[in-house]
Amino acid sequence: MNQKTVNISRRNFLKLAGMSAAGLTMGNFLASCTPKETGPVTLNVLVPAAPDPAPPGVAKFSEEAFAKWQTDHNATVVYEAPPWPQLHDKMAANFASGQYVHDVMYNCGWVPEFASYLVDFVDKLPADLIADLPKSSFSTVTWDGKRLGVVFTLSLLTLFYNTELLQKAGITAPPKNWDELKNMAKELTGGGQYGWVLNYGAPEGIGGVASYWMTFLQQAGGKVYNDQGEPAFNNDRGVSALQTMVDLMPYTDPGSISYVGINDATNVFTAGNAAMMMNWPFMLKPASDPASSKVVGKIGTAILPSGPVTSASIDGTDAYTIAKNSPNPDLARQLIEFYLDKEVQKRQVLDTGWLPIRLSVLNDPEVQAAAPNAAVILEQANYPYDSFVTPDYNEVTTTIGVEIQKALAGSQSAAEAIQSASDQVTEIVKKRQ
Repeated sequence: MNQKTVNISRRNFLKLAGMSAAGLTMGNFLASCTPKETGPVTLNVLVPAAPDPAPPGVAKFSEEAFAKWQTDHNATVVYEAPPWPQLHDKMAANFASGQYVHDVMYNCGWVPEFASYLVDFVDKLPADLIADLPKSSFSTVTWDGKRLGVVFTLSLLTLFYNTELLQKAGITAPPKNWDELKNMAKELTGGGQYGWVLNYGAPEGIGGVASYWMTFLQQAGGKVYNDQGEPAFNNDRGVSALQTMVDLMPYTDPGSISYVGINDATNVFTAGNAAMMMNWPFMLKPASDPASSKVVGKIGTAILPSGPVTSASIDGTDAYTIAKNSPNPDLARQLIEFYLDKEVQKRQVLDTGWLPIRLSVLNDPEVQAAAPNAAVILEQANYPYDSFVTPDYNEVTTTIGVEIQKALAGSQSAAEAIQSASDQVTEIVKKRQ
């Protein structure tokens, strides 16, 4: 779904001219002061097209409630919903123009980059709503102490595994640590099947190879930056995280090095050709669809295996934000509140597979029955899941990701890749500071 943006209409004011004071009657004066009825206020909203995380009116859920909200608020919501890969550059161009284009915008790890264009509105949300959100959910939408957005889906990487393949290999439970992960991947490889699959073909962004390494890095107890904002991964933790990825390569589907999106890797998993992978919660729904999946009824989910220190994940950082040049920021905030309404959040997961962010909805028995990974995601949320977003996140992750790809391809060691990535990120941070 890709609709053209509707430009905001401007009122045309009639100019009174040529009227003498003597000719101005009381009736004419009162008529000129009578307010005209106004039509609905237009809210322009930029979001990704479904099946990426889209709101009611783009994705098919809560449609009656959405229509009622517009009527009740005398508002018309007009969506621009391009494919997800176009969103960042479209938003960047809109902001650079200095012109009003959208009121509400979806953001994914880009909040620090666009911080100067966004409204700090979270404190105006209802207290009961804020209390129902994971505190850590604000980490990826906060920059310079300002909360510039609200995450609307708890989207953490967890482990997906093929229960049938594990049982055939005599494995009774998913891996709990790195050693078990590597050993099981080895046992599950053979006969055209692989123990592991993931998409390593794109270096940058959330869901690029650099962000997968960040997951392993946190499992090793590491961080990308220290408290001063300087690179802090050129150490044993950074190297061991990458070495684990390298160690898995002999048992990883060979196409992984070229798969650029999670759908590519998931297709291998749902064809029954890979036993395990990291994956996002929303992928459970299509993976369980008999029209496209050969592993229906054979999918298990679990928290990610622990490294030397802990289990850890990353956050998909899907959030709604408000533009500073929006002429209707309060109404825009109320629209976001509607998107986060409990019943809308419940329909979001039941009808689209995208989990809610509200804790009360995640704990709803009907939600947990329909989305059996909801309980796993709640458990994973007890462990670190920092995505380390910065204003130059794309540049940083591209730099790290390219070096990681070289190590996975065998053209340099894990230690060499981490050293080179750290040196380059240090220069990027200097420019930022």
